[in-house]
Amino acid sequence: MIQTEKKKGWFWYIPLHDDIVSVGVVADFEYLFKNRGTKDLETIYREEVDRCPGVKPRIADATRCNEYFVQKEYSYRAKRGGGDGWVLVGDAYGFLDPLYSSGVLLALKSAEVVGEAVADALDAKDPSEERLRRWEPEYNKAMNRMRSLVMAFYDGLNFGKLVRKHPEKKNLITDILIGNIFEDRVDELWPLIDELRRETEEEAMQPVG
Repeated sequence: MIQTEKKKGWFWYIPLHDDIVSVGVVADFEYLFKNRGTKDLETIYREEVDRCPGVKPRIADATRCNEYFVQKEYSYRAKRGGGDGWVLVGDAYGFLDPLYSSGVLLALKSAEVVGEAVADALDAKDPSEERLRRWEPEYNKAMNRMRSLVMAFYDGLNFGKLVRKHPEKKNLITDILIGNIFEDRVDELWPLIDELRRETEEEAMQPVG
């Protein structure tokens, strides 16, 4: 994960098999595709590579082996997590940006809560949609927390600065970063994150001289 200049976006750089590396840029849709003067994906990609000194030398001698692709949103969630006699688990139900380990922990948690729902339904001999979907509200709440975290990062949130500003919340900040997002107490952080985001935006607008 390598940020571009001025933190407008970031690149993933993921080694694959056969000496192939997956490289791509993530940034706000408006920034990437509005007021550019071009819609050509390769041109946009190259412009962002030029703005990322950490990536540019890594791909200087690389050979492109596939087309350029664009995806507006990787995240998704099914309209419902189950029905009469069936249930969805893990990425089959929903997927969020795997920027943090919480993405993996979220999937593991889904296996736990869905497994409990299935066991309860079998014990009660009632595999109805209502019973098999009882896990969804709390799980969706956690997914929304993780999404808020990822979007805050995309907006340039500096977690180190957040810790320095609110050292008494250090444990909560650690919790959300490691994926402990199933407790209501972490909701104390969102107003603090919004406050820091506003301060950062105001600082960026200050004249330099």
